[in-house]
Amino acid sequence: MSEQTCPKCKKTSPAGSSFCQNCGAALNIPQQTGILVVTTSTIPDYEIVRALGTVHGITVRTRGVGGKIMAGIEGMFGGEVTSYSSEAEKARKESMDRLIENAKSMGANAVIRTDFETSDILNGTATIFSAYGTAAIIRPTTK
Repeated sequence: MSEQTCPKCKKTSPAGSSFCQNCGAALNIPQQTGILVVTTSTIPDYEIVRALGTVHGITVRTRGVGGKIMAGIEGMFGGEVTSYSSEAEKARKESMDRLIENAKSMGANAVIRTDFETSDILNGTATIFSAYGTAAIIRPTTK
């Protein structure tokens, strides 16, 4: 396999990387999950047959010493702290993947009213990333 070029910053990352090492953008096109995930409470052209209950996906992340040093250096110059942005994007994806897996285990084919939340814990040394919504069974409406 060869290196991958980032669609956002055009820098290269090693083959098999999920995220750009420079800017943190996702490199791989997500696989079809079989679950429709939306932030709205309705889905055009679909009807909600049954709401199965709340569903969530959670991950907790910390920054290593090297990441904290890089963030400190980036912070001295102002602008985006790309080392934290990259970790936040990874954590968002991980919490979404867990949300989808939990919804599948409930028998859902959709998650409606999806939202994300973050919270710092352990005096700011770790961050909880949470995705949550309502697992549902949907079907296309007939016209």
